[in-house]
Amino acid sequence: LDPKMWGPLADLGGGAGGISNERAIILIAHVHVLLVSIAAAIAPFSFQDKLLLDEGETDLEPLGLIPDMKPGLTREAETWNGRLAMLGVMVLAGGAFGTGTSVLDLTNKMFGGVFF
Repeated sequence: LDPKMWGPLADLGGGAGGISNERAIILIAHVHVLLVSIAAAIAPFSFQDKLLLDEGETDLEPLGLIPDMKPGLTREAETWNGRLAMLGVMVLAGGAFGTGTSVLDLTNKMFGGVFF
């Protein structure tokens, strides 16, 4: 990154070359997701889950360790989707830790080098 254009962001890498363009894009995407998550927690849309229940509102029953397999846009299907996504992130982090490579390099290797 050009330090004149990016300022301190260009030096975040800590090395002689600073941060690469790919990592800067990922950093900006993470900051965006963080800010959107904060905004959703503070002022959720009417169709989203709320952080707190309104007065008189009852909570849903917990689905348990292994929910039923109901296809479609159901609570059970979304729970399975979220749990498998978390498992995938754990496998990716464990693979990166076990091989000593970065998560970005391991992801790029898994997809055949199409990213960079």
